[in-house]
Amino acid sequence: MKRLDLYSQPAAPWTRIEMLLAAYEGIISRLERAQMLLDQNDVIQAQPLLLRSQQLILALYEGIDLRYGQIPENMQKLYLFVLTCIGMGPKLDLTAALNILCRIREGLESIRGSASEMERRGELSPVLENPRLLKHIQA
Repeated sequence: MKRLDLYSQPAAPWTRIEMLLAAYEGIISRLERAQMLLDQNDVIQAQPLLLRSQQLILALYEGIDLRYGQIPENMQKLYLFVLTCIGMGPKLDLTAALNILCRIREGLESIRGSASEMERRGELSPVLENPRLLKHIQA
């Protein structure tokens, strides 16, 4: 099979938790690269990474459903804090942003199996086929 043939194969459906984890991986890897570049005083190369990270955080923020109480409200606050740390605030603090994002990712990773299983059993609604969702999590 040629490498290009892989793209024509039907993709396995993503679960919500897998999409979230992919988004976090993309953000974290960008911020780690940006931190390395900033440590080398290469602001020009770091800026696109910071901007894309901001876009991804905003996409996560946009997907929050506040009808589910305190947890979504807390997630909104965390996302806003991360946004201030990665360039929308008075000073960059990538270490703080990475700390928050890594903790959230660890929490999501710990429930990955059960969340995926709940979605497959129909206890959680599946992600609908929506290309707009996938464009936000490209790593």
